[in-house]
Amino acid sequence: MTPTLESLVARAIDLGLQSSLATPRAAALLASKSHSPESAALIQESQRMTADYKACLKEIEAITPRQYTALRNQIVDQVRRAMKKQPGMRKWRCPVCNFLFDEKIGLPRQKIPPSTNFQELADGWECPECDGSKEQFVLDRD
Repeated sequence: MTPTLESLVARAIDLGLQSSLATPRAAALLASKSHSPESAALIQESQRMTADYKACLKEIEAITPRQYTALRNQIVDQVRRAMKKQPGMRKWRCPVCNFLFDEKIGLPRQKIPPSTNFQELADGWECPECDGSKEQFVLDRD
């Protein structure tokens, strides 16, 4: 049975979100040159999810070549919106100096790894730019 366009779009959104969540973790493992079986499996899984996402987009393009660009843009927008809601993928702003803590990136200078939830930072953590308290930070809505 051939999947419907609606089901393919829903699948692409789901795969895009999964791939976007897995990619920063896999990139951090690759950068750390970790060679454990667990890290190799996580990297491989991330690569598989990305490949599945791209294959799903190709299916959508084959079904609707004229509408593909608009559909792809809708899918990407929906994945971005879903990502902003995911813990580990949000951004927090210091209202004093506008420093932005991006959970996706972390703070390598302070040995805070990618995908670190802001709430997981130590209670005494301070803004690296102005020494403002963690409690002052607000969720960035951009």
